[in-house]
Amino acid sequence: MASQPATLLIVDDEIQVRKLLETLLRHEGYQTVSAASGEEALQLVAQRPPDLILLDIMMPGMDGYEVANQLKGNQATANIPIIMLSALSESSARLSGLETGAEEFISKPVERVELWLRVRNLLRLKAHGDRLKNHSQLLEQQLQHHQNESSRLNVHDLARLDLEKALRLAVEREEFVLHYQPKVELANGQVCALEALLRWDRPGYGAVSPAVFIPILESQGLIVTLGRWVIDNVCRQIAAWQSGTVGAVEVSVNVSGHQLIEGDLIADIAQSLAQAGVEAHWLEVELTEGSLMENTQHTIASLQRLRAMGVKISIDDFGTGYSSLAYLKRLPLNTLKIDRSFIQDIPKSNADIEIVQAIIGMAHTLHLQVVTEGVETLQQFEVVQKHGCDFVQGYLLSAAVPLSDISAVINSLDQNNLFSLLGLTGGDPAPKDPPSGRAGPASIVRPIRCRRTFGNSPSFH
Repeated sequence: MASQPATLLIVDDEIQVRKLLETLLRHEGYQTVSAASGEEALQLVAQRPPDLILLDIMMPGMDGYEVANQLKGNQATANIPIIMLSALSESSARLSGLETGAEEFISKPVERVELWLRVRNLLRLKAHGDRLKNHSQLLEQQLQHHQNESSRLNVHDLARLDLEKALRLAVEREEFVLHYQPKVELANGQVCALEALLRWDRPGYGAVSPAVFIPILESQGLIVTLGRWVIDNVCRQIAAWQSGTVGAVEVSVNVSGHQLIEGDLIADIAQSLAQAGVEAHWLEVELTEGSLMENTQHTIASLQRLRAMGVKISIDDFGTGYSSLAYLKRLPLNTLKIDRSFIQDIPKSNADIEIVQAIIGMAHTLHLQVVTEGVETLQQFEVVQKHGCDFVQGYLLSAAVPLSDISAVINSLDQNNLFSLLGLTGGDPAPKDPPSGRAGPASIVRPIRCRRTFGNSPSFH
């Protein structure tokens, strides 16, 4: 019987930080509990001790130092590992945290790979009862006294170096594959587009989370090469679908800010489209809110050139970055994608419902279409439908699936109609396939907002 996933307590007075950490850690299979203050954290620990605590230092009222002191001074909670979080870079803050008994210290903003490795390793040590205190003392001594890069290597550095080497080989050997997740239009309950998602099974280890390997690919300068491979494969697949039974379907690809700044993204896209014989409007690029804030003038100019080509542009993970409305208006966007961290607590969180409603209203005011990702429950689906969201994707509809399975997923959703599958009413009647299937010419087209047609039908956008 499989063991229960570890439960992590996140303590931070900033709701945005809590949600981001929850998203990263849940993606790695951990359960999370959150507290907005030190007092609330102590109450939660008393009710049900977690396996590990991520503890912010600077909080109103009881700060992280005091919380750690109380927990480590209590025999019942002294063995719970604590990772201190702080935006303070002074060594005194680090030492003060360790003096309270905290095992680790991570500086904000949190680097995803470092977070994953430190949490994983501390939980391993706790599970095996293996010299937890000596480990943290040794790690801190290395950080304090060794200035030479080679002498600073610890277990986290060695694991990262090993992963970097494996990723370089993976890019050379093309070990990556693309999975596809459908997007469904809420106006009619039909599949209208797909998102291509990168996957990697590391030989000897199994599946590695994109949240882990993507940042390393970016830091190692490998993301431009791999991104070019993704775009080329997606364009060729769009062409294959257009001549087959799936029909013409828009596909979105995730693009790193490094591809805009360091590579020649526009030339890569133009070449891939031309070689595949695909019109530009069938391709959409998704960039995270954070990447759009880097090198803003160059970014805006590049996106304007892509829009002029006919490529669609989407802002991904909206609400997790720091973009202003004034800057958002300057971007040549088609679509805004609401981050899953605002969806996961619906319908329990009224605040999240209000945030989602506000984002949808703002996007429509700016003439942008809205996609909600991470929809996993019927209640979440009904909330975003009620507030006028245009498209949804998530496990409620379908997980991202391999290329060999996506045709069956699309056919199932189309033939059964999403509203019927979920026991809901609403949406326009689903168009019926012609007797000969979708491969040949057909007069049937998607409703005007949908980005997919049957066979060789004319396209509407």
